[in-house]
Amino acid sequence: MKRLTFFSRFLMPLLLVGVLAVLSTAIYMFSLNMQNIKNNAFNETNKIANLLEMAKSLVGEHVYSSMELLKHNSAIKGKPSINGTISLNNEIIPNLMLGNESQTKNEEIVDGVTSIGNGTATLFVKNNNEFIRIATNVRTKTNTRAIGTRLDPKGKAIKQLIMGKPFYGIVDILGDPYISGYEPILDQGGNVIGAWYVGYKVDVQAIDLAIKKWGYLKTGFVAITDYNHSIRFISEHFSNAKGAKILEYKPKDWIIANKIIPDWNFEVHIAYPAKEAYLISIGNLYPILLLGSLFGFALFIIAQHAIKRFVLAPLGGDPEYASALVSRIKQGDFSDDGVRAAPNTLIDNMLKMRKHLREMVTEIKNNADRLSVSSSVFQHAHDGIFITDSEAKIIEVNPAFTSITGYSREESISKTPETLGFAYQIDAFFSQFFESTDHQGEWRGEIWNLRKNGEVYTAWLDIFPVSDESGVFQHYVGLFSDITLAKEQQKSLEFLAYHDSLTHLPNRALFSNQLQKSLSSAKRNKEMIAICYLDLDNFKPINDEYGHEVGDQLLILLAERLSKNLRKNDTLARLGGDEFAILLNGQRGENEFSNTLDRILSSIETPFIISNQTMCVSASIGYTIYPIDDNPPDTLLRHADHAMYHAKTHGGKHYHLFDLELAKLFRNQLQIKDDIAEALASQQLRMYYQPQINIRTGEVIGMEALIRWQLPSRKLLLPSEFLPFIEHTQQIVTLSEWIIDTVLKQIALWQHEGLNFHVAINIAAQHLSDKRFVSSLERILNTYPEVSPDKLNFEITESAAIGDIKNVTRIINDCKKLGVTFAIDDFGAGYSSLTYLRRLPVDMIKIDRSFIHGMLNDADDLAVVSSIITLCREFNRGVIAEGIESIEQGTKLIDLGCDFAQGHGIAKPMPANKVAKWVQSNSPFRF
Repeated sequence: MKRLTFFSRFLMPLLLVGVLAVLSTAIYMFSLNMQNIKNNAFNETNKIANLLEMAKSLVGEHVYSSMELLKHNSAIKGKPSINGTISLNNEIIPNLMLGNESQTKNEEIVDGVTSIGNGTATLFVKNNNEFIRIATNVRTKTNTRAIGTRLDPKGKAIKQLIMGKPFYGIVDILGDPYISGYEPILDQGGNVIGAWYVGYKVDVQAIDLAIKKWGYLKTGFVAITDYNHSIRFISEHFSNAKGAKILEYKPKDWIIANKIIPDWNFEVHIAYPAKEAYLISIGNLYPILLLGSLFGFALFIIAQHAIKRFVLAPLGGDPEYASALVSRIKQGDFSDDGVRAAPNTLIDNMLKMRKHLREMVTEIKNNADRLSVSSSVFQHAHDGIFITDSEAKIIEVNPAFTSITGYSREESISKTPETLGFAYQIDAFFSQFFESTDHQGEWRGEIWNLRKNGEVYTAWLDIFPVSDESGVFQHYVGLFSDITLAKEQQKSLEFLAYHDSLTHLPNRALFSNQLQKSLSSAKRNKEMIAICYLDLDNFKPINDEYGHEVGDQLLILLAERLSKNLRKNDTLARLGGDEFAILLNGQRGENEFSNTLDRILSSIETPFIISNQTMCVSASIGYTIYPIDDNPPDTLLRHADHAMYHAKTHGGKHYHLFDLELAKLFRNQLQIKDDIAEALASQQLRMYYQPQINIRTGEVIGMEALIRWQLPSRKLLLPSEFLPFIEHTQQIVTLSEWIIDTVLKQIALWQHEGLNFHVAINIAAQHLSDKRFVSSLERILNTYPEVSPDKLNFEITESAAIGDIKNVTRIINDCKKLGVTFAIDDFGAGYSSLTYLRRLPVDMIKIDRSFIHGMLNDADDLAVVSSIITLCREFNRGVIAEGIESIEQGTKLIDLGCDFAQGHGIAKPMPANKVAKWVQSNSPFRF
């Protein structure tokens, strides 16, 4: 494209600027003319408003003098009061009195006022929040006195009168404006009972005539509206309807000036067409446009010469580039584009300036980034931060400072840290620090501070100096954090590390530590100490029955009881669950140890009352005595545990002293556990079966499966010789599952041989409570589909059933759904409770052998047997006697109503391969 000429590039824009300047001036003058027209309209509205205000002001003086006259004439009559009520226009209203004279319909005073000063006057009586005219010369449209009419409830006057205040202003009375005055009438107690009124009716005809002659421009109009926005007065060349429509909708082609007259509740409007204003304004622009054109042409000629001489030469380059360069710098683009200019010209200087700006912006940005990060850290840091000047006075703090100390930024500025509670326990800590370090030292450590509310808190403070680039000291910066909670948590964690969280007693770790110290002291002083291991006998049923919260409360109360039975230098610890360890120190002999343990057991057996429930527990205690048992601490505690186990397996509720025989027993226990595992693997275990018969008919009704251990030495061990060592371990579950599988297999073989009876199996409590018991039983039963599940009868001990009756009941019901039956073994030897017998869903009760042995010689045993048989009959339970050995016992059982029995008197347990022969060849005696 051909390069633009000098004229088109420089003078054309200048000419365009000139034209635009003229147009701009024209537009400005046009706007100014429009504004003048509008201002004149507002001036006219103000003129009308001033005329109305002047009228109000002139008449207002008459209002004040008339009001004084009205109040004076009223005072002559006497003091105002209310005397009962009076009827007015069929309405009962308060009777307003002046002196002894009622003022209702009494026009004497009001007419007396207006006869002198013209105008109108009224007496009001207050009825609740209404003011009723009782004497007035205000006239209605029918020219009658407005007696009984109300003061406008929405008007300005009534609000002031209710508050006991006067009101002077312009109000509408029955549709006409009055320049009025109202003052409250007060009784002797200062209560508003009525009101005085005087007023002068505004001559609306005069206002109407003035406004009708008033207009604006040629087609505009003037209007006055009241507080309801209704037109009261309007220019005569404009209709009310048309004017109201323009004032309401305010069309864009009309311009409206408004002026509110508050005292009159009027608003003055002057409206005129925008088109008419435009034409007037444009007509005033012709001279300006002519002069502007002439001046612009002359300026263009002068500028043409001036640009060449004074602009292009000093510029030093392409003006277009100079403009682009300025624009880029203005937009913040300081990059180097490789352009150069003549030396010492404007463009050359601009290029140098751009280079300096580029370098400055880079430095500023780097500084801003650093300051932004620093500010963000300062504002959002969780640690409190304060900055002091060289005199240790605070000049800035962060929000965390206020959060921790309670002092706001404003309260902290110009204060020293000491005055804000820092290091309050050390006199002049900061002053001494600042003086001694000469603004060079640092300090960090733990101090105690005071918050604004006086609360003490522990803080970790790190304070250091800040210098400028030349190394001159500027400020101290202090960083601190509230570590009160952390120290409390540390203290709590330290406590919990060595104490039980429930009872707050020492735990195993602290007990072991104390045991080590006590052993050293006992050895040094040649004293005896007792290491005791305590376990509750029947705590689990309480936990299951009442819930763990009650169980925990019982443990807390138990800990308190145990502590009261110990000396201060003794140690009581909770090892976990319901197990406790006790360390008895001091110069005590074995008898004194026994007495202490007696007291402990006695205190435990005293009933506990928790949540209005009475609960009884007992305990088993094992203990060992140093130096009789001279072993390391862990071994001593383990010996006490072994002794406790011995006490528990021998009935509980007592204590037992560890001895060598007991140690040997537990070593045997560990060995037996290993041997039983080997016995299962090498098929050393055998099942024996003892017949159960109907003692009336001699019929075999079932067998009880009994386990035996055939040792490699051919010695046959009875259950009592090895089962007690594993009955509380998981090994009993493995053994029981083997027994169930073996018995079901045997029942299937007997059915094939034509023998059809049930087999009873003893189930250990440990196995019954195993969560997999029901699913495991179902799996084994499914392995032998040819065997009906009702051929399998599980015998559980009475103590095992009652120990966790809710859980046991649930398990029995789940198993019975599979088809198996249940019996209680050794019934009568444990709880023998009617309630428990009724609650347990068992099918059979086995009377304990001890009662069968003694019933022929002991009346109490006989009574127990008889009662059990009767209970079973009442509760529809089968009953079988175990341990029968003589015909006399069998005969007695029949007399008592018991039909089933087993025992050595009938047959001893036998191997499975001898059962069929016994059933076929032996004829059991009948009773």
